[in-house]
Amino acid sequence: MHTAPHIREATPEDLDLLVDTLSDAFHDDPVMNWVIPERSLYADFFRIIIRDLYFPKGIIHLDDKGRGAALWLPPGIAFEIPPRLGMLSLVVRLVLKRGFGTLIRMRDQGALFDTHHPTSPHYYLQFIGCRRDAQGMGVGSSLLKQGTRLVDAEGMPAYLESSNELNVPLYQRHRFEVTTQDRVSGDGPQVWFMWREASQPDS
Repeated sequence: MHTAPHIREATPEDLDLLVDTLSDAFHDDPVMNWVIPERSLYADFFRIIIRDLYFPKGIIHLDDKGRGAALWLPPGIAFEIPPRLGMLSLVVRLVLKRGFGTLIRMRDQGALFDTHHPTSPHYYLQFIGCRRDAQGMGVGSSLLKQGTRLVDAEGMPAYLESSNELNVPLYQRHRFEVTTQDRVSGDGPQVWFMWREASQPDS
């Protein structure tokens, strides 16, 4: 019997659990697979951004059984990969394993996302995922409810990019709507760019 998800704010002591959870959740993600086509590096990537960006500046929600997690950035905080030696090492290892074409893919993905990213203040749900063996348990929906409750309490809109068409209906049930869709480079994955209007005071 599956227990109902209980979502809480993560603490630095959860770093290893968050890294493991999101690395598993994004194992088959089309954009991650295209930009970083070396799954063995996912854990290093998530460790760096969670430790150096999301804990200091973002909002991290975690299912208390480690089945899923969500990473939000509040208004005014841009996603910037911390300039640490660890990230440089990751990029070097990626190039050695997969060639310099990976740098072009990173550039193309970043340029496309920058093109569609809204300029008005908003909450940015950059990463949300559930472990592959926790699909269909309501974890993703519970994570979204936790985040959008915070967003609504501040009367702010929210934004995300969906790299999987199967997830679009879930986001739509939480009032995100597709504003446009576009493809990363010529052979890259399709991405759905989604916006959620701020709640009205009487809603």
